[in-house]
Amino acid sequence: MAIDIRSSRALAVSAVEILLQELIAKHAAQVDGHFSATAQIPKTLAAMLSVAPIHSEEHFEDIIREILTMSPNLLCLSIAFEPNEFLEGVERFAPSIYRVYPGSNVLISENLASINENYDYTQRDWYRIVKETGQASWSEPYLDYTTQVPMCTYSVPFIRDGRFIGVVMIDVGLDYIQETVTRTSPEGAKYRLLSATGRFIAAAEPELVMKETIFSIAEKTGHDHLIEIGNSILQDDEGIVLYNGIFNNRRAYLTYAPLPITDWHLTVSIPTEQVLAPVYASVYRRVIHFLVAFVVIFFVIIIVAGRLTMPIKHLAAFAKELAAGNLDAQVGNVRLAREVDQLANTFDTMVVNLKSNIEHRLVVEGELKAARKIQASLIPRSFPPFPERKEFELHATNEPVAFIAGDFFDFFFIKPDTLAFVIADVSGHGVPAALFMAVSRTAIRTFAVADQSPREIIDRVNQVLSADNDNVMFVTIFYGHYNVNTGELTYVNAGHDPPYIVRGDGRLEALPATGPLVAAFEDISYEEQTVNLDPGDLLVAYTDGVTEAHSSRDNILYGTERLEQLIRENRNESVVEICNRIYRATDDFARHESYDDVTLLVLRRNWS
Repeated sequence: MAIDIRSSRALAVSAVEILLQELIAKHAAQVDGHFSATAQIPKTLAAMLSVAPIHSEEHFEDIIREILTMSPNLLCLSIAFEPNEFLEGVERFAPSIYRVYPGSNVLISENLASINENYDYTQRDWYRIVKETGQASWSEPYLDYTTQVPMCTYSVPFIRDGRFIGVVMIDVGLDYIQETVTRTSPEGAKYRLLSATGRFIAAAEPELVMKETIFSIAEKTGHDHLIEIGNSILQDDEGIVLYNGIFNNRRAYLTYAPLPITDWHLTVSIPTEQVLAPVYASVYRRVIHFLVAFVVIFFVIIIVAGRLTMPIKHLAAFAKELAAGNLDAQVGNVRLAREVDQLANTFDTMVVNLKSNIEHRLVVEGELKAARKIQASLIPRSFPPFPERKEFELHATNEPVAFIAGDFFDFFFIKPDTLAFVIADVSGHGVPAALFMAVSRTAIRTFAVADQSPREIIDRVNQVLSADNDNVMFVTIFYGHYNVNTGELTYVNAGHDPPYIVRGDGRLEALPATGPLVAAFEDISYEEQTVNLDPGDLLVAYTDGVTEAHSSRDNILYGTERLEQLIRENRNESVVEICNRIYRATDDFARHESYDDVTLLVLRRNWS
């Protein structure tokens, strides 16, 4: 039905477009023909005066009066001569006859050259423009100042022997056009005739005629789209547009065409609701038929469904009891349709398996929570860790992505002035990573003694972890010895993300790797590097869960550039706040859907 309605609507729109084009072509030709015939009168008279001069004033009056008698639509006809071109000694001569009012047979004669001493017909637009251009010209429509009748003026020059002699001018009443437009408009359609400047010459709305332009109406009504339509009309275009009505918001189709003779423009519009009325009537009938059929089918379905859904109600009652938490519920021995009976048996089996799986899951969850507590106990939890030491500030955090983590950190004094600290990331997640994390942390604690350098300690840890490493586990480690008095930091970076030293002026120095991953290769040695922290400097160490935080919306990683910018902006905050802001920034970036553990360690050397 929807496809049929769409097709019917398209056909209706296509039909009205064809109708409007035919109407506009027909009436444009009719109106243009009227003005073409009218314009032929002064053209013929001007051609006659160009070849056969007349020197009798009475003869001129007879000619003009005869023309007006035969042409009731003419309101006035004048023949205006250029000074000294009529007769020698006659400076100006402009015989003119006009009707008292439109349709009247009373004709008044006058000589425009002798109306009054201030009137100079040679300076009037109808004379001056034609003289300057040498071309016939239609004036903009106007209201006669005495009768208030809409009219326009058409002027034709007459030239003799290549010399401008004068102008034949007629005034044409526009009442005929208004009556024609009103009389020939089909029901619902509205014709409007626009001048070359967009003024309404004739319209179905009398309040528009000679008072408004399409642009003034657009400004008054706020319909800005009329400005664009008006410009298109005045560019002598032809077309059809869908627009909002002039005085209301009723949508309508508008077509327009130029009138070449006068440079005016004819438009016709018809409301869309009238165009689509047959479509809407068809839709109404179809909806009624559909509703009747729907009601019949509905009651048939109710009767049939009532007999078919009784077994389903038993299953629904069982599912409700199961959802309430009763894992001992059973569908029971109920005679059902064969398929539903199979479904009931499946539900009974499912409940038994579900109960067993939930019990097993609860046991596993409990064990994982216990494992997390044990793992958390291996990581320092008390902060600040050394409140009596004013030479430095230290804070660290560990946020696992699962119950248990593969990341860890640790710190402890191996000498009264030397702080050993480590941040590490074990490959993988879950239980295997947690076990390898515990082994790695224990190995570092075991070998980290006062007489061993960071390089020697990591060498021994690598030997222990790489031996019998059948599962090819590995761990990245950043391990350092920090002298709290001098600020000297000696470190080994075993394949770990480079930590940053943040100087007081905001400069960042990365501490790159000094060796490969731990436990990946046997019999290798690590290098160590030394760097100094000045008072106020920071050390920021992190695992790859920070820089590899993933935004699923933009499909990008958090990256080192965002981390560096965040560290610079917050370098003067406390070490606790720096850790918190880095974690919140990455968590928000990933929309709380992190896929890796996040571990941070921040150390600041204080001013002495």
